[in-house]
Amino acid sequence: MAPSKSGELLARVNFPLYSINAITERHILVTGGGGKSRTGIPNKIEIYELVPTKTTCKAEPVTRYSTGDCAIMNSTIFFHKGRKSFALAAGADEHCRIYTMRYCLLEDCQEEEAESKSERDRRGSSSSLRRRRRSESTSSSKDHGEGDRPEKVENGAVSNGVVHEPADTAKPEPDSNANSVRIGFSIRPDTSFQTDFSPKQEPFQKVVRFAPEAEMLFTGGADGCLRAWKYPEYKMVYKIQAHEDELDDLCISPDETKVVTVSRDGHGYIWNAKDGEKVCELLFTPPGNSSEKYIFRACRFGIVEGDKSNYRLFTISNAAVRKKPASRCYLAKWDMRRNVPERIRATGTDVLSCLAVSEDGRFVGVGHLSGAVEVYIAFSLQRLYRAEHAHNIFVTGVEFLKSCDETRRLAGNYDASLISISVDNHIVAHHIPYPATMGIMGLLAMFVGVILMVYLLMDFIGL
Repeated sequence: MAPSKSGELLARVNFPLYSINAITERHILVTGGGGKSRTGIPNKIEIYELVPTKTTCKAEPVTRYSTGDCAIMNSTIFFHKGRKSFALAAGADEHCRIYTMRYCLLEDCQEEEAESKSERDRRGSSSSLRRRRRSESTSSSKDHGEGDRPEKVENGAVSNGVVHEPADTAKPEPDSNANSVRIGFSIRPDTSFQTDFSPKQEPFQKVVRFAPEAEMLFTGGADGCLRAWKYPEYKMVYKIQAHEDELDDLCISPDETKVVTVSRDGHGYIWNAKDGEKVCELLFTPPGNSSEKYIFRACRFGIVEGDKSNYRLFTISNAAVRKKPASRCYLAKWDMRRNVPERIRATGTDVLSCLAVSEDGRFVGVGHLSGAVEVYIAFSLQRLYRAEHAHNIFVTGVEFLKSCDETRRLAGNYDASLISISVDNHIVAHHIPYPATMGIMGLLAMFVGVILMVYLLMDFIGL
């Protein structure tokens, strides 16, 4: 049984978090917000840099970008070699927004943010002036307050730390990178196109993924359709009515030959990534003789021993009907040669909400509705770590940091690090230490023990 922990708070933001992506070895991106509701909660994209401390690391904001009246609920990031820039594909209601992200010096990013802020102020002032001219009955002080409110909401500093202060006025604490060049990102909107056309309910994109070699963007949403788009033209290559209900999650195999989709209709399918032809259905049966119906919640691929042609599929499943006593939830590893479960692990009765696999394929991370976070060994599905109270409410996303030496050094020399987010506005890190070794004293004790046993054995046989 893995020890129970609480995780390490990296940052606290002023909006609910819904998606997270690792951009580089030292940068992570989070998105979220309050949506179209007039609650004063901003809709933002924020990028944080991992900065090492004495024992671990902290996250400092380097880029903040307002997304207007739409909250980004799902996203993916990829690097376009031809354009030499990152692209962010983000789900905003029924549309997929594409943003171009480029490296820039932190000072330049802050200047760009200040310019865009002043432009929003000018637009707010002009609109406030027009409202005063039309009404002629509202006091000038009231108009001024209305014009200032959006700026205050978007850049409003909240106590509890530097993360809540505006990026251009925050005073970072001294750190090891104080005398080095700080890197941020400039974010520019590229295009937006509709990806969901649900006639039964409000259209809504739920997931987006990218295949870099094929340059294909895959989306799914409320209408249950899997759509493939050619990048960067954003022309639809094919459309499949994959499910009868909302398409909850999809993932692309490392060799980009397969696409897996799962839905709340209880089905999971494997599709040919090139033409959309159905390969097979994923059939999950819980251990034992239970006839209870289970629904896939999320799916992710993971490589084996660094080989893209050798990979496994991981899924999490919850009972279709909640009852008392609560049913178990399951984490499964699938053999993709036979398309059957290779190993199934019961994770308890805490409902699963999200899933992630490390870049090197060695670890699997899951989030729960209770706010707990767990990490498993991908090979055996043995649980290594559990943070019982990582968040105050359900976990909306988990993401492993890059599997490279630089990231391990920045994070505090751990074997792996998982980042979790939630609507409680917290970004939490979960570190997995390296396997324990014997050390010099252990080797010395073992050597002495072997010598002693040999001596006793020789004395016993009379040599």
